[in-house]
Amino acid sequence: MPYSIVETCIGCTACTKRCPTNAITGERNQLHVIDPTLCIDCGACGVVCPPEAILDTYGNVCRSLKKDQWPRAVVIEEKCIGSGCELCINICPFDALSLQHTDRVDDFFGVSTVDEKKCTGCRLCEDVCGWDAIHIFPLKEEIIKDWSELTEEEKQIVARARKALGVV
Repeated sequence: MPYSIVETCIGCTACTKRCPTNAITGERNQLHVIDPTLCIDCGACGVVCPPEAILDTYGNVCRSLKKDQWPRAVVIEEKCIGSGCELCINICPFDALSLQHTDRVDDFFGVSTVDEKKCTGCRLCEDVCGWDAIHIFPLKEEIIKDWSELTEEEKQIVARARKALGVV
């Protein structure tokens, strides 16, 4: 099930700019919509949503984070096999990964390196890495807003959205 946007959306367009698959549409100052056929459940939209109007796959409210706290890929160089694999590089929609030489690993072509200015933390690289060499921090569970932090009105809105989505 894809991410969804609830009625507290203010139409700021932050999510549309952050979405790696262009799954989000909407006019400024109006409720936005996520196309379920394009959504890859990455959560990149949720961390930039000021009114916290985005629900994850399970109907949990995504927490808005300050820019310096946004999810980012971290490569564990000792685990990255570098040249010959490049799955993470090929799947990244933002060209945020490339092979670079490092002081620690001396592979002929280098190891995967993250350009933090380009990385949205969409988790595609983490999902595709068969070597457990790349991780996104903070973890997905850490960017979910706890139910106790929601106002009564927000709880009602989320409950209605969950019911509409068929999530209990």
